[in-house]
Amino acid sequence: MVTKFHRVEKMADTQFTFNRPYKPFGMNVKVPEIGEKTLQQAGKTLSNIAKSPVDPLFKFLEENEEVFNGDITFQINKLFAEGFTIGSAMRMEDEKINGMPPSFDMHF
Repeated sequence: MVTKFHRVEKMADTQFTFNRPYKPFGMNVKVPEIGEKTLQQAGKTLSNIAKSPVDPLFKFLEENEEVFNGDITFQINKLFAEGFTIGSAMRMEDEKINGMPPSFDMHF
């Protein structure tokens, strides 16, 4: 005669029950031990996470350093002065060659 107890005992020998499978999903994944390489990678990851918000700002400041230290303002003023000097010289030569520009009284 087979009793209910004997059936449960046989199921326990096979390590199987109807309630739960033998190896549940996710429980058979082995986690590697934390070694030196893993610690180095974790350190790099953490430093990248810390640096990533400010890296674009420092890159922008480095690329546009001339704007912030006044070099571009100096260059713009220098080019404006050169343009003014060249334009003035051209107007003087134009007056020498072509004479004074005509003046018309537009008010009748």
